Amino acid sequence: MTMQKKLLYLFTRTPLHVGAGASVGAIDQPIIRERHTGFPVIPATSLKGAFADQWPLSLRNAKGDLVRLTTKKQGEKHVIDQTDPSDAAWLFGSDDANVSFAGALLFSEARLLAFPVRSAKGSFAWISCPLILRRAKRDGVLTDLSNLPDPSDEQALFPAESPLALGDKVVLEEYTFTRANGFPQNLGSKLAALLPEDPVWAEVASRLVILSDGMMSFFAQNACEVAQHVRIDDDTGTAAGGALFNQENVPSETLFYAVLHATDGRGASYKSKTAKEALDAFAAKLNGAPFQFGGDASTGLGWCTVKLA
Repeated sequence: MTMQKKLLYLFTRTPLHVGAGASVGAIDQPIIRERHTGFPVIPATSLKGAFADQWPLSLRNAKGDLVRLTTKKQGEKHVIDQTDPSDAAWLFGSDDANVSFAGALLFSEARLLAFPVRSAKGSFAWISCPLILRRAKRDGVLTDLSNLPDPSDEQALFPAESPLALGDKVVLEEYTFTRANGFPQNLGSKLAALLPEDPVWAEVASRLVILSDGMMSFFAQNACEVAQHVRIDDDTGTAAGGALFNQENVPSETLFYAVLHATDGRGASYKSKTAKEALDAFAAKLNGAPFQFGGDASTGLGWCTVKLA
């Protein structure tokens, strides 16, 4: 079976909430994070569901009509009789009780690549760390990342001419970091090239700061937005008693990436479909439009720039 690979980039235009459920801690509705690092992630199921929603419902054709899936016996075998294939079933799979199969598109979870935090100079910075960058190299996002040093918790890697610099220091949130040598040459411009059409992300070339893995984890867990919400009583039209809750959101201008694999068609009606055709069909549907992920779409959360490369 042929398999092809692409990279999917997601750049948040608005805050994003992919919830982990209720919590008994200070945050009532936290976001989903990696257990061992605390980095925010977008589960593959969230990606797949959001993209699949752009096609007609599962097992529907382009007109929205239900596709007739029946079985007929040929000798001792039952074969599928389907005369109107659905792109949704081909790409994302079928959960029909009579005929189920996996889709041609295989999504990984979306991993963090760059996270925005406040800066005492220059408004804000994008931060990353050696662990994130080495993962990105392993996944094919970066092709060259040789001799990347590991800064201490008090140090940061950034160019000497950075507009965020205060002498040899940079102040992020309430913490001051001293510049260490070894910032990878042209790393900022390479990251900017991942989304060349986005004028905001283009500034990463001058706003990138590399912190230690530990400090990156600290900021990723403590520098997300926390929004307060209250439920309105339908009878009184005012705030309901005891209904105040806090919701955590990934801030806008956060960059994630996911690995997308495609295989040849798996269902009986899709055996002739190739992995390349699956990627082409998916890319055509993206069409440069923003996509919404996670919860609270009606209040503007989760809108992202999406690029397949």
